[in-house]
Amino acid sequence: WADAFRTYEMFMWPFDQYISWNTNWLRWTKKFLDKVVALWDKVSPDTKLPADVEILYNQTIKKTTEDIDAFRFNTSIAQFMILVNAFIECEGIPTEVFEKFIILLAPFAPHLAEEFWSLLWHEFSIFKNAEWSKYDDTKLSSDLVKIAVQFNGKVRWTIDVSKEANQNEVLDVVKLDKKLSWYLVSDPKKVIYVPGKILNIVL
Repeated sequence: WADAFRTYEMFMWPFDQYISWNTNWLRWTKKFLDKVVALWDKVSPDTKLPADVEILYNQTIKKTTEDIDAFRFNTSIAQFMILVNAFIECEGIPTEVFEKFIILLAPFAPHLAEEFWSLLWHEFSIFKNAEWSKYDDTKLSSDLVKIAVQFNGKVRWTIDVSKEANQNEVLDVVKLDKKLSWYLVSDPKKVIYVPGKILNIVL
């Protein structure tokens, strides 16, 4: 609860503005930190983030770095909440990514961060030997677009492809996707592709 209280104080409003206290809101910051704790079960060195989540992750590092310098702690926490919800949807979280995320979280929830730091096999305090997380400039935006994939007119899933991808390139992505390749029970009789929007495969 100490971390929940500290996070609440930093989330409630910009430091240069007045606001009435409402300790009932503590349950929201506690719920957020509980979600962070639950992420531990997804941490693995043998996994990779989806492209869109990797972009969000790098954007979060950049935003948090800038927000802390400007004392905009509330918007940092709001960004954390968005990222954590995205992490929850991932099949796994790379250990290095989780470690860097914990470093970002440390100024807001120091007790929780120290506990995770220890679980990640670090001998000393996170505030003693952790280097501040750095973002990748090349992964702050994406040229990908999300399109729906239909089989016989029925949407089965969505995929991320380059905005410049042609029909054959999108089909290749479908064939390599575990969820979608299952529907390819025969060679397509017809393929309808609307760039950036939809791919319909008629079997």
